[in-house]
Amino acid sequence: MKYRYAISTATGARKYNQDRAACMEGDQSVLLILGDGLGGHAGGDIAADLLVDTASRAFLKIRTPVISEPSLFLALILQHAHRAINSYARHSEENIDPRTTAVLCLIQNGYAYWAHAGDSRLYLFRNSSQLTRTLDHTGRDQARANPGGSNSYSGTGLFNCIGGNHRPQITLGPEIALQRGDRIMLCSDGVWQGMPTDEIVEYLYKEDLEAGADEMLEEITRRHRKKCDNVTVLAFTWDDRSPPGQNMRHETIRDVPAEQVWQEVRESEIRMKKIMGHKPAKEAGAGISHADLSELDSVLSEVESFVKRLESQR
Repeated sequence: MKYRYAISTATGARKYNQDRAACMEGDQSVLLILGDGLGGHAGGDIAADLLVDTASRAFLKIRTPVISEPSLFLALILQHAHRAINSYARHSEENIDPRTTAVLCLIQNGYAYWAHAGDSRLYLFRNSSQLTRTLDHTGRDQARANPGGSNSYSGTGLFNCIGGNHRPQITLGPEIALQRGDRIMLCSDGVWQGMPTDEIVEYLYKEDLEAGADEMLEEITRRHRKKCDNVTVLAFTWDDRSPPGQNMRHETIRDVPAEQVWQEVRESEIRMKKIMGHKPAKEAGAGISHADLSELDSVLSEVESFVKRLESQR
């Protein structure tokens, strides 16, 4: 794989920075992670930390070169991060209610997959134009995407996040074949609120990706000096060839409730037991193999143990 990435962050006019971002690199895959701790809830920085730690450790513990069910994997990680954040809050001696937005993007075999909750965004640019972006979980963005249609969310603000009393609504993006020169950007809301998209593109397409990301945030903080939010950007450039014979698989972007994620795992396991017998999972055509389920369960158990250790140290 040939790619470049850069991470840049700034506190802005806030007292401290609750944004977190990371890029985890495997032999044949890359995981991009970004979370923006909610400032109106005590412990937002903790929530963003736990999101990054949970996703990073799960990715690094997967031993297979290619994740067979990438969208399900991302959804499971966000669900587990939600549980880890709430577990931390319950056992904390402080009165906290940690919550965070989340964007994950997995890149493998020349394809990109993503999952998100909240109003931090993922953008995909091709030939200096916006190809797609995530739809914010806000009443405002939902209404813009469906003008004249019904909107079940009262108000215009954020209605979904990782952590808190309600199980998160997870939106999964379509599987997209990357083309050489494509740019992917994960960013907190301080970025997309602070600069128009056509200007963001100019910084992303600078030859020095890291310098472009830094300069973008410097300009945003300069423009909004007195009221600038935390601003964080994870910029990624795909420098490899496109997968042979593929342009884009036109899968729809879909919202996945928590119950459906776990039900999918259970149903996959039951389905395989009925149709596999002693056949290998690939021959049976099953979506998730017994090895995959066992491995993922082991990964999440290790993540849970890490969270418990982290709780005892704080």
